[in-house]
Amino acid sequence: MISNRDVQWWISEAHRYPESAPTLIEKLAERLAELDAENERLRGEVIGLRRGRPAGAADGSEVSALQSRVETLQRILNGQASTEPAVVMFSDRLEMVRMPLSQVRMRLGSTRSQGALLPTASLGVRCLLMVRPHEDLLLLTSRGRLISVCLHDIPFLIEGDDWPSAGGESRLAGGERVAAAVAAARSPRFWTLVTRQGFVVQLLGAHVEKRSGQDDPVVRSQHYHDEPVAILDGDRGDLFLITRWGKAIGFPQRAIAGQGCSGLTVEPDDGVVAALPLPADAEVLAITAGGYVMRRDSAGFRGRHKPGGQGRSFIQAYDVLAAVPYAARGKLLFLTYSGKFIAVASAGVPLQGRLGKGTQLCDLSGDPAVAVTFVPGALL
Repeated sequence: MISNRDVQWWISEAHRYPESAPTLIEKLAERLAELDAENERLRGEVIGLRRGRPAGAADGSEVSALQSRVETLQRILNGQASTEPAVVMFSDRLEMVRMPLSQVRMRLGSTRSQGALLPTASLGVRCLLMVRPHEDLLLLTSRGRLISVCLHDIPFLIEGDDWPSAGGESRLAGGERVAAAVAAARSPRFWTLVTRQGFVVQLLGAHVEKRSGQDDPVVRSQHYHDEPVAILDGDRGDLFLITRWGKAIGFPQRAIAGQGCSGLTVEPDDGVVAALPLPADAEVLAITAGGYVMRRDSAGFRGRHKPGGQGRSFIQAYDVLAAVPYAARGKLLFLTYSGKFIAVASAGVPLQGRLGKGTQLCDLSGDPAVAVTFVPGALL
């Protein structure tokens, strides 16, 4: 019940990431077994509802719901959607939807009549991530709680363009919101957590797995009215932070104090919007809601050997939305206020040696971006 194209994709992923091959095989086998069993169970229920009740006695809405679920599972089993990378979107209230990159590609630049998301959906997006099939997600809430989410539990955007009805809200307390999300095939030895006011702390991966889903927060900032904005792999390289007003700083992750510390001094009306781990020679793209992108070498922002300080201006902007490591092959995927997807090649961003506004890859002044993510290689 799976096509040769699907199998070939998993084989190519195993070749590209040999250390993850056992995980890829295990995830594929488990998920196919689950979907096949669920498919057969629901088909049995549909048949029972149709044949086992007197004419007119079946609940039409119940039958329709079961049929819709069966059709969805059948598409997942037979189609490409179960094995290709997907874009996952989260709302503040833990409503979730995923869209295979093939669907995203068809929607690029579309107006509402051509298949853009409803504005009510795009405005609700808190996080936009590119996720591979063997990866699951770890969410961090505004109260510092952790929630694990299996990728295959996130519904596809198949019928309609608005958020699907979601039960995620029941997992959040009153006033609690999704603040950050990360995709990973397996837990690193350490996770690094960053708050809006620049507080940073590292936690053991095993500790994070144990605390996921519990009511107690895993991070408590030393700042008043602070909340998390990022969770990332704490094993690799230096930590790079950037604020909405374009201030940036970098320092070794191993220098973070055991109980956490201030990584960056942030002005009262500013706040950290992105954090990423960087190798020694990395370049960084800072992306604004208006479609400007600044590419600079991170070396000039990593002169410190310990966290803390005012940082330096990376870009002249007050609407920095995200930052990603630069890669020549890949595209930046924007989701705008009106619900459009726009993809722009990162290779078109020149390296800058001095402070400026960056390069305007697309004019979003009348339709600003609400979220952006990086899609590597030729996937999009």
